[in-house]
Amino acid sequence: MEKYNFGSDESYLLQHNLLGIDDLSEFQLAEQYVFTVRALQIAQGVYKIRDFKMDDLCALHKHLFQDIYSFAGEVRSVQLTKGNTRFCQFQYIDSYGASIIGELALEKDWNTIEFASEKLAYYKSELNMLHPFREGNGRTLRIFIRELEKTKGYDWDFEKMDKEDYMNAMIRATSDSTELKRIFLNTLHLQT
Repeated sequence: MEKYNFGSDESYLLQHNLLGIDDLSEFQLAEQYVFTVRALQIAQGVYKIRDFKMDDLCALHKHLFQDIYSFAGEVRSVQLTKGNTRFCQFQYIDSYGASIIGELALEKDWNTIEFASEKLAYYKSELNMLHPFREGNGRTLRIFIRELEKTKGYDWDFEKMDKEDYMNAMIRATSDSTELKRIFLNTLHLQT
């Protein structure tokens, strides 16, 4: 699990986990387990995203990580960087998030897979740069985007994509989302 470089991240996560786990390997396994259980609740329709607003994104994060993180659903109050990527400064998350979500609210139909792929690549990369949470952003945003594309009549088979290609595309999407759009184009199809 590649962590952010804002200090002793693993120590912070271990100190603030709700299960009292103090071993990093055990903690990572527990986090993976509780995330999987909560994500399955979404797949089964037990938990539904009501809308695609910032409050709904926070509620989704809280749902996914409520069993492990004391800060689940809370917008971060620290700066985050990963590798050479510097994410949105925490003091601008509310305004930047409102801007992205505002654009999303104005979206009309996505009539072609090409157009849908372009839009999904754009929103995925913008929301990734927002990186609103201290941990769990990628997983939360993946589910948020997957549920969004369903409302537009598409299914995203993210299980079929090469994870390394996807991660590289996400890194490149900070300046060019062409590769991410290609991945969506290859894994997106109309709902049946």
